[in-house]
Amino acid sequence: MTNVILLLSLLLVIAGCASAPAAVIDRAQPPSIRIKTHYVEVGETLYSIAWRYDLKIDMLAQANNLDRSYIITPGQSLTLIVGNSKSIKNRFKQHKVSKGDTLFSIASEYGIEMQSLARANNLGSPFLLQRGQIITLDIDGLKIAQDKSGEASKNRTSASQTKLKNPSYSKNLQWKWPVKGKVIESFSPDKLQKGIKVKSAAGSAVHAAAPGNVVYAGSGLRGYGKLIIIKHSDMLLSAYANNEKLLVKVGQSVKHKDEISKLGLDGMMYFEIRKDGDPVNPLTYIK
Repeated sequence: MTNVILLLSLLLVIAGCASAPAAVIDRAQPPSIRIKTHYVEVGETLYSIAWRYDLKIDMLAQANNLDRSYIITPGQSLTLIVGNSKSIKNRFKQHKVSKGDTLFSIASEYGIEMQSLARANNLGSPFLLQRGQIITLDIDGLKIAQDKSGEASKNRTSASQTKLKNPSYSKNLQWKWPVKGKVIESFSPDKLQKGIKVKSAAGSAVHAAAPGNVVYAGSGLRGYGKLIIIKHSDMLLSAYANNEKLLVKVGQSVKHKDEISKLGLDGMMYFEIRKDGDPVNPLTYIK
């Protein structure tokens, strides 16, 4: 009897092992994980963070209540959940006064007439500001009364003639190749190729593809190596990756002939252009 029971048990084990495993399509897939927060690290700028997560710089700033200075600090928590901006031009409604700010510099930065800004904030001459003070930039519909002597008109003319241009951007950009070489990988968003790869000589000098201002220079973006990002206008940015040596710093203005970096022994450069946050084909810009 015992032998019969053992034989039946063995047959049941063999039958269990022979049963087919569950089909892969029946297995539940793990939920996807979306990164919603970024903690700022040393050397990062808002531009590099927006580039890393394929976000529009103005929307990232708006989502985190940042003014146009885009100042961030190491350890700061940034939300990556951004919405659609209905009006990019008027997205900034306030400015927090920083050290060195004057009403004139704030008005020039945002392209607002100084007298209009003063009246919107109930400020009188000599327009003294305090660090941390909130200045409203919403002057829509504000009308400046002109006195009979025309003094207000004179002040407006003087202010408009002396507007600061910091930084300034060329309206008619002339794009040039940043390095001499052969394109060995073309732009193909469907294949996650957001830029082009150019094969050049070892240690080749890299030049800015167009005039602009450096908004990032470092190695904090994974997969880009030593990277430089240049802002050419309110909508256009270019990136130069896989460098051996960086020759420019954040905040520096560059021209076509300015050397910005050196390539390594493999002579390989990765180049991107983004318009309003979206990758575009560099070959449509470079002639």
